[in-house]
Amino acid sequence: RREERETKIFKLGDMVCYGPTGACQITSHEARRYGDRNQTSFVLKPVFDKSMTICVPENNEALVARIHPLMTKDELLALIRELPDQQVQCDPSPDARKQYYSETLKRGDHRELLRMVKAIYDFKKKRHAVGKRLSGFDEAAMREAENMLYTEFALVLDIQPKDVVPFIRRELGGEA
Repeated sequence: RREERETKIFKLGDMVCYGPTGACQITSHEARRYGDRNQTSFVLKPVFDKSMTICVPENNEALVARIHPLMTKDELLALIRELPDQQVQCDPSPDARKQYYSETLKRGDHRELLRMVKAIYDFKKKRHAVGKRLSGFDEAAMREAENMLYTEFALVLDIQPKDVVPFIRRELGGEA
């Protein structure tokens, strides 16, 4: 079912997700000047950051591939309910973690992003228990993954991004 929606042609007004930006609305489809030539582009406005505008040239397959339809509420709830069964942990090697974070963020797979956030969160708790903090790259990766997930979740659930974590905790009966 998800694959069927992936092949959809996007149109004006569609709510979509775009890479690390998260939930956006396609506000126009217009010619834009890039260097010495005009290209038709999708113009996206992040739903929870009205100050930003993103232009995605329609002939740039790599960038257009980063646009995907929103999950359905049923898909989102199923994903959340899988979370307690996910056994995750962060690699002790900073280089291995950086590589994993980079690849996971680039792929943008919801399940993997949730696993990554859970792993970093658990790693953070362990580090705090011994009086240590997370590194800057761990924090940055967690923020980026949370933004990608929480803006989409918020839009699908009709709540604010700040209310996503409490929603997930309630869904899981206090776990997360």
